[in-house]
Amino acid sequence: MIKKIRSTKKHLTKQFKRTLDLKSNVAGYKPTPMVCNHWYRKLNTILFNNRLGPVMIEIKRLHNDWGRCVVDWDNRKTPKGKFDQRVIPYHIPCSYKIQLITKYPKWQDFIETLAHEMVHLYQMTVLKDPYSNHNANFYSFRNKFKSAGLKLYR
Repeated sequence: MIKKIRSTKKHLTKQFKRTLDLKSNVAGYKPTPMVCNHWYRKLNTILFNNRLGPVMIEIKRLHNDWGRCVVDWDNRKTPKGKFDQRVIPYHIPCSYKIQLITKYPKWQDFIETLAHEMVHLYQMTVLKDPYSNHNANFYSFRNKFKSAGLKLYR
């Protein structure tokens, strides 16, 4: 069983690298929700060993960002000062979503942004990193990204 999973992951990684070569220079890429979910599942297998659960992906206009990983822990509805605004309180129920912009300069920018936001999601859901920012946990994925032909940067 483990051998089958490894061979499937190798096959997916090879297929992903081929797709990356073919589509890397596609300009003006506009993702759809269905395409986002498709690549979310593939990247989850290749980079995260299927440890991320299903998440809602929104495509919308964002200012100054290409993507965001949003955690809703009801902070806006609580009195100011109840929780530290910089630390995610995992002891209360949280819901997560990924937001992506409507148009990317290249297809590869879309894939790298989605994978970047998935690292933040991994920090929040698996590692329970209270800050989930661009710290050592975040950059520990650089080698996995590199082996898949992707870049991980801020």
